[in-house]
Amino acid sequence: MNPALLRELILKRRDSLEECKRAEMSLRAAERLSTLPAMRRADLPLFFISFRSEVDTHDIIKQRLDQGLPVLVPRSLIKERRLEVYRINDWERDLRAGAYGILEPVPGVAEELRNPALIDFVLVPGSVFDKKCGRYGYGAGFYDRFLSSHAVNALRVGFGFSFQVMDEIQLYPHDERLDIIVTDEDVISCKDAEA
Repeated sequence: MNPALLRELILKRRDSLEECKRAEMSLRAAERLSTLPAMRRADLPLFFISFRSEVDTHDIIKQRLDQGLPVLVPRSLIKERRLEVYRINDWERDLRAGAYGILEPVPGVAEELRNPALIDFVLVPGSVFDKKCGRYGYGAGFYDRFLSSHAVNALRVGFGFSFQVMDEIQLYPHDERLDIIVTDEDVISCKDAEA
């Protein structure tokens, strides 16, 4: 299927989820994510801050902050079409609505990570995934560029709902593959090393 059409169909399905169902599925996905040894041992993990109908990451981030564990989050630079990464310590103080209305770190309040190569775990959003750890984002390429040039050694973990995972999708040369995909129903590993 045409990638743009497939993305549109899956996002419509995701947008149509009732709030209680989305919350229930997000909780199951978060529980699966928390069992990954790689997440538990990550020194500098980068988390996307969920928006609209995405699988929820707010509670995961808040729990880590409450435990005093490191949390990195991205800030989108729209004109430059790239991500900056910041460490946050306080959900209320360090974040505000930014690009596309997504919560982002406040420069000067949150601390910018000057060397993204230190990131060892990246939780990656997506519109569509496949069982070979392929991924479609939302069309702007922010994460593809970031993964290929800044977080090249980080474990790449896609995070979404099970209905977002197809058997196989058509990838283009610029599309970055993931190592693992975590959903409300499954953990799909495409990496030989222990997840």
